[in-house]
Amino acid sequence: MKYSEIEVKKMLKKGDLNLEDQIKFNILNFIRTIYFNELDFIESSFGTEFFGELPMTFQKKPGQVMGLITATIDGEVWKYVFNNKGYEPLEDLLELGK
Repeated sequence: MKYSEIEVKKMLKKGDLNLEDQIKFNILNFIRTIYFNELDFIESSFGTEFFGELPMTFQKKPGQVMGLITATIDGEVWKYVFNNKGYEPLEDLLELGK
């Protein structure tokens, strides 16, 4: 999904989000933070961890063009790749190689 400030604002207004929308909002909001802090995405590193009902981690080392997100839902780990332009489920990208 491509990052969109409009999408983030819509989700803020919506309020009560289902599980997939919560994941989407958390990821888009993290990308939003990158924009607001005017970070050089490729040179930045991330090791952020969210706790609570929807535990998530955002990881990236300096020089990498993509980062890894993990979301733990009912003991199951969902993985996504992200950059400052958006994100995709890792599973969807791996399907391209089949």
